Amino acid sequence: FFQICNQIGYIMSQTFDAIEEKLGISEYLSNEKGFAAVLKARYSDFLVHETNRNGEIARLESLTAPNEAGDEVEDSKVSEVENADSRKRKYPGDEIDSEFAQTEEIWNVAIRELSALVGEDSAKNAVELVRFWENKSEIKEGEKAEFSKFTELPEVEEKDKRKEIHQWIRNKFSEYAVGDTHDGRIRIWHKRFEKEMPTFGKFDRPGKARNQRPKKQKWPNRPDFLQFVLYKENIDTGVATKDIAKRLRGRARLGYAGMKDKRGVTTQFCTLYRRRPEEILSFNKSQNADGGGGSTYGSVSIIRVGNFKYVNEELSIGMLKGNRFDIVLRNVDLGPGVLEPKPFIEKAARAFQKNGFINYFGMQRFGKDHDTHEVGIEILKGNFKGAIEIIMRVKPDELPRTNIVRQKWQQRFDTLTNNNDESRKKIEKECAEEAIKQMGRFMTCEVALLNCLKKEPLNYRKAFNRIPKHTRSMFLHAVQSVVWNEVVSYRINKLGKQVCAGDLIQIDEMQSEDGSKTLGRKGKVIKVLSEEDVKTGTYGLDNVVIPLVGSSINYPTNEIDREIENILKRWGIEKKHFGDLYDKEINLSGDYRKIICKPSDIEYQIVEYDDPLQPLIKTDLMKIHEVELKYPEVGSNKKTLTALIVGFTLPSSSYATVALRELTKRPTSSEYQRQLQLEGDCEGKLGTKDDDNP
Repeated sequence: FFQICNQIGYIMSQTFDAIEEKLGISEYLSNEKGFAAVLKARYSDFLVHETNRNGEIARLESLTAPNEAGDEVEDSKVSEVENADSRKRKYPGDEIDSEFAQTEEIWNVAIRELSALVGEDSAKNAVELVRFWENKSEIKEGEKAEFSKFTELPEVEEKDKRKEIHQWIRNKFSEYAVGDTHDGRIRIWHKRFEKEMPTFGKFDRPGKARNQRPKKQKWPNRPDFLQFVLYKENIDTGVATKDIAKRLRGRARLGYAGMKDKRGVTTQFCTLYRRRPEEILSFNKSQNADGGGGSTYGSVSIIRVGNFKYVNEELSIGMLKGNRFDIVLRNVDLGPGVLEPKPFIEKAARAFQKNGFINYFGMQRFGKDHDTHEVGIEILKGNFKGAIEIIMRVKPDELPRTNIVRQKWQQRFDTLTNNNDESRKKIEKECAEEAIKQMGRFMTCEVALLNCLKKEPLNYRKAFNRIPKHTRSMFLHAVQSVVWNEVVSYRINKLGKQVCAGDLIQIDEMQSEDGSKTLGRKGKVIKVLSEEDVKTGTYGLDNVVIPLVGSSINYPTNEIDREIENILKRWGIEKKHFGDLYDKEINLSGDYRKIICKPSDIEYQIVEYDDPLQPLIKTDLMKIHEVELKYPEVGSNKKTLTALIVGFTLPSSSYATVALRELTKRPTSSEYQRQLQLEGDCEGKLGTKDDDNP
């Protein structure tokens, strides 16, 4: 009977494996038995602490600012830098404003952003002219005549594009420059010449004084960047950092190393350029001070900031070593016949630590509807209409009113009798105008393309380009990811866990002195294995990498390369499509990713509890406010449940949910998790009539 029950649960979970298999996730490394458990019943069941490149873990331990007189700094190099600057040769009349003497980054950022709008040459000319006048503490006689007060940008025919340039000047560059339009061309002036512009004061409201440029204050003798720990619950990094920026006066330069998911309690390092802690401490005064990560059935978003200190380096994406995860798995069900849970779990944990896990891209890489790669495939084929139809199609988990609008969009041409372009444009314009009203404020992708199509119906390429750059990149990177997943599953299934001739391996610089190496993407040293290399037994599967398809990488010289081509052919694309992109803002150069990831610092604890949703692990905020966890009283007759608390550290870009998949031997999809029970038989509802169609 026990064997039959266990087999039924396993077969039911296979239904959800099909969702993973669609994204190339199908293999396991070890043959150890797994177990069922509920993940993320509370946000505090999934704690993430970022680890920086120095190995420091981002933990929120203080919510107050250090004393102004004793501001904590990273090191004592500031005075050395200033002394070095003071020894530099000074030219008469060429004193540089102190705000820009210590950093070039503000001008580099301006050039990069403006280049995306007007081209690199024009952007450099404009920024350099503004910078020239910005660095002048005084203007000598004749310099106004010798140097232009403004620079003229190339002619831009599209009204929306001109509007975008003006918005950039107002939102990103207004502290230093102003813009106007003359004979159809946009001109960028330094702020000090604003009164000489032909349009100066033309649009002022009567009786309202013009805003004066704020007087700059000298920055104290300390590093430029305020580093702090950002603690958040039930909110993703992008939204949290935007909320912080909105609280700050003027332009905010906020940096962080990685994106952290909404569903969890996460901490990470952030930096702000030349700001004081007091400017953002208001986040620590809001309600729900204790934190604790609400459950799926009710929760709020929380942002806290703390652990302030000044550092010399600004954070940017990728500047992290990895993440520390502490995860609660509730209502652990080891299956019938397992009388001692500890030996069972210890055996699974040892296999997990020894073997690691297949380094798949997790389900979240492909969006909540698992279709971002489908959009990317259509873009690579140049089918922009097809890509937009996928974005706009009905979504299973959305509100009914939103899906009604999506269905109308899909059927917009069905009743059209006169099927010419003019008729189609009219129908699509009306449909786009109506659809925008029903799209939520977080549906930035849909809103962006619909706003374009209501003005220029049937122009699908332009509409897709209106989607923010990072989202367009996400669609294309999802294609690279699903190809990688499929290839790795093929590699494990067909070639086993041994290295093979023609495999690509990642090696250290010191290990390759025979000249047979190639410098891979991002400084990785990649080598193609020969038959002789295989015989030496020097390398294992944990050295093998599989490339993400791109324009600047090498491929294995065995059947793996053919499998990559077969997968692409099945979707109607080829390797060359990744280099011939229509979108010059996006680069698909490719990369190398290890097949195996081995977690470090693995810890686990088995706990008993009696309330299905009670907190079982302390968040940083709970520790600060000394909130205690509650466990069943000794001798209590109340029925208890079993939970496993597991902790481990992963390198950046590896997925904790994929690691848990190897440990539990269960699917990672939200569709599977939604059918698990917090009490009783954990997998008792799998395959029930209510949710036959995951």
